[in-house]
Amino acid sequence: MLTTWRSVVHFQRLSRMRRFVAALASGRVHGLEDLVEAMRVSAAVVRATAFEAVTWGILGSDDVLTLTTPSRPGPPEAAHFPGTATAATAPTMVASPVASSHPAVSPYPPTPASSYPTAPASNYPPAVSVLPLSSWVGRTLKDTWQVEALLGHGGMGAVFRAKHLRTGRRYALKIMLSHAELTAEALHRFEREATAASALGHAGIVAVHDFDRTPDGAAYLVMDLLEGETLQQRLERRGMLPWPEARRIALEAGDALASAHEAGLLHRDVKPANLFLARDRKGERVVLLDFGLVKRMGSGVMSRVTASGAVVGTPLYMSPEQARGERLDARSDLYGLAVVVFEMVVGVPPFFDRTQAAVYARLLREPAPKASSISPAACPPGFDDVVGRALSTHREDRQESVRTFVGALAMVGSPPTKAGRTAIL
Repeated sequence: MLTTWRSVVHFQRLSRMRRFVAALASGRVHGLEDLVEAMRVSAAVVRATAFEAVTWGILGSDDVLTLTTPSRPGPPEAAHFPGTATAATAPTMVASPVASSHPAVSPYPPTPASSYPTAPASNYPPAVSVLPLSSWVGRTLKDTWQVEALLGHGGMGAVFRAKHLRTGRRYALKIMLSHAELTAEALHRFEREATAASALGHAGIVAVHDFDRTPDGAAYLVMDLLEGETLQQRLERRGMLPWPEARRIALEAGDALASAHEAGLLHRDVKPANLFLARDRKGERVVLLDFGLVKRMGSGVMSRVTASGAVVGTPLYMSPEQARGERLDARSDLYGLAVVVFEMVVGVPPFFDRTQAAVYARLLREPAPKASSISPAACPPGFDDVVGRALSTHREDRQESVRTFVGALAMVGSPPTKAGRTAIL
């Protein structure tokens, strides 16, 4: 039965691809609307087929955006064909940020809308969910994962709570959503998040238990369902953390990050939003999230630059070499972790300014300030030396590894007491 179903799905994909190729060969296709009319399918199906054509080598990556972008007023989604929904009858696809609709519920960041140039995503075609979010609740995937409730959603990704039907255990299920700015690289990031994270097997790295596609082509991954909050949420609520708490978080996050490095992987987006403070019966532990930007070391890892010239990553936590688009190594992640540690103690990152442009300018032009020079409270003895070295503009001046950095942090004591003594914890 499963073989028959797969054969039907494969035949449908080939049929759509034949119509796509025939439409292009006709010479009458100049944009998305023309393909919708020629193939007699929805705009979402046209986009999915176009990106599939890129991975099959039928369509060049330079052409796909032109062919999947509306060229005439009025959305092509309004066209109605048998088996598709009209604009009037189709349910609304939610596309607002997670924070505005489901604050502090899902530990997993939604997959961001990407501005990458298109590129082949993998050996099999990219696919996204074109279904309304409400239709996922109650659905069962692979006779194993029963989708129970929506936890959070963003421009291109959504996270649901799902139950394993045989064990009864709850998990987080993340899917890709259909979006006008979807690119093959965004789907490649989604796949990379699944495969990279699942290979590490570290308690401080979110575990991925399954990665597959639904019969209608939507990519999804199943992860541990965590309870708690991100470090970003805690800092927004409390401002600064006492050094014993900040040190514990730094040491646990550093251990997870070092394990990824020892497996040959760079995270490239270390920041408070990607450090989840998970609570269970044993207490609290730090879990490193979002491996969507992970890259393997030793393979010419460069800073990823988008079509608009923007560097992928978060400027406030980005190393100078990453901002310059240079080759990266583990010391770039080390810099990001040091920024996080700095912020936990001081209350703001080293380069905090009104605009992203100002942050970039200071990052590339100025050395990081000493924490003790701007912190409203006393810094632990030795903190400036250890964190300041990790924040060196030139990577060769930093500690040689995250392990070395967290080892030095473990030796940093508490701030002086009122009596002028230092308590070593």
